[in-house]
Amino acid sequence: MSAFQLTDEIWIHVFGFLSVRDKLSVRLSCTCFKRLIDYWTLWKDSVVVLKKFELYDSHFWKTLRQRKTKSIVVQKANAKGLRHIVTELPWISSVTLAQCSDGKALAELGALKHLEKLVIRQCCCRSLTSSLLSLRQLTHLCLCEVQKASVSEISAATSQLVKLTSLHYHEDKNPIFKPVLHGMLRRLPKLKHLSLRLGPKYGILPDDYFCPTKACGRPGVSPDSEFGLSSLELLNCYDPCLSPVAFEPLSSLTKLTVHYKQWCDDPTLCRLTKWLQGLRVLSELKISLGYPLGFYAKSIPRTVRHLSLMGVKADLKVVRIMAEQVPDLLHLHLDLCCHDICNIIKEIPQMFPKLEILKTPKCSSISVSSASASASTSAVSDFGCTPRSQSHCPRSETKT
Repeated sequence: MSAFQLTDEIWIHVFGFLSVRDKLSVRLSCTCFKRLIDYWTLWKDSVVVLKKFELYDSHFWKTLRQRKTKSIVVQKANAKGLRHIVTELPWISSVTLAQCSDGKALAELGALKHLEKLVIRQCCCRSLTSSLLSLRQLTHLCLCEVQKASVSEISAATSQLVKLTSLHYHEDKNPIFKPVLHGMLRRLPKLKHLSLRLGPKYGILPDDYFCPTKACGRPGVSPDSEFGLSSLELLNCYDPCLSPVAFEPLSSLTKLTVHYKQWCDDPTLCRLTKWLQGLRVLSELKISLGYPLGFYAKSIPRTVRHLSLMGVKADLKVVRIMAEQVPDLLHLHLDLCCHDICNIIKEIPQMFPKLEILKTPKCSSISVSSASASASTSAVSDFGCTPRSQSHCPRSETKT
């Protein structure tokens, strides 16, 4: 080791280029490398998945402390386990509870004073709403399949989290109707991203579903006033759940994601064309399933720079039409339902001369340049699978 005559800083810099698997291998080689590999900058974006707390010893928690782990995923959360996290890792900023049925567990989160992001899936705790009230520092909240808490209770608690910038409500069996949604939006001045999972119980939503200012009726407020959302995600979407004019108050959107429930080939039902026409500053658009690309290719705003089409029906002719509409694309993710995808990929550099990144099912995340377009289109590596930095300790698992 001494023969290398390299400082710790240089070794840490070199280790920063390694994959998670390679870092773990190097960690086993010697005591010196084990110490260096656990340096916190090498794991600053790590996410640790915890299952059975009784399996984790003092060395495990010491390793997490050395790495300054900030993101935890807890399977089957209980009060004792969360109390252990609070004691060992009080600086945690992101917690995901994959399943929670312990009524006392959520109360433990109130001790995490630095917690900013909370994701709760499959929760049946009656203490959910009261626990949220003790987490007023939250900026990101995701609720998915929560039970034993009415939407009005959730709305009342969420409305107190005035620092929220991102809200995911993925509960289509307990929908947020217009008055409740408007009440939340008016009380969350910093909210920028909203994600909703729609469903049959939402029914046909009113035209002003996303326009709380119209319903508010405040003196001096223009009927055309907008609120501050810049990003909207709709999951399990189906038409005609939202009207053609539903997006009129959302002209400030810069990012839109629409995941349709299924394919649909009836052009008379397609609302997407009208929605896109009013989004004058949209820069990122993601569509999955839904209508054939030909229905809305000419409606995609020219301001779009990042485009993702997943499971969308299209052919080379339609992609050419889309290229004329958005020639300045920088990032393109294509997973089309078509028979000539290879021909489409071959023409991508010519159709989108400014493209920097191309992702396709059979290709890697490709760096595209006009100088090496032909070579880059044939490059192959781990398509779309570059994982976030991951943390690993004995008897722990990592989330990609």
